[in-house]
Amino acid sequence: MMETARAILLRRYRFSETGLVVVWITDRYGKVKTSARGGTKQGGAFAGRLELFSESEIAFKSSRGELQVLTEVVPLPLPVLPTGYDTMLAASYFSDLSDLCTEPMHPVPELHDLLSRAFGFLRKERPTPRAVEHFEEELARILGIREPSVPARHSLAGLIRRLPESRERLLERLGESLS
Repeated sequence: MMETARAILLRRYRFSETGLVVVWITDRYGKVKTSARGGTKQGGAFAGRLELFSESEIAFKSSRGELQVLTEVVPLPLPVLPTGYDTMLAASYFSDLSDLCTEPMHPVPELHDLLSRAFGFLRKERPTPRAVEHFEEELARILGIREPSVPARHSLAGLIRRLPESRERLLERLGESLS
């Protein structure tokens, strides 16, 4: 069955000589892991279309397993993220945290919206400790684990055992204590 969705590319890694596994957060299906056959091939169907943190309309063949088959990617006409280290580190942290906190093919449309807003913020502004904290608070709320008396980072760490290491590096770069 062919499925379509608006998606944000979280991560990609090699699957074969020219193939990639591409992980997306979508508006309709939550996290979707796809195989992109020929994804590294110059001039292939996905050439220049699988940029980290980009937003696209995607189509994939749905299967019963965890890995779906990517058939089409149409990038949305949005500005790319600035390539500054702090911005890339923040985008990586937001992506890593979203990936770790979700299960494949479990719809969480609010998460797609949160990531889209976070990347929209990073296109216009430098990351701040407050932006990191806001993202964590919103993610914990969306996942239903937010406790007002506890910092969101503790709730998230309780869910996934440990927050991504990129959080510590990011907050050090932004001059925030790690308490």
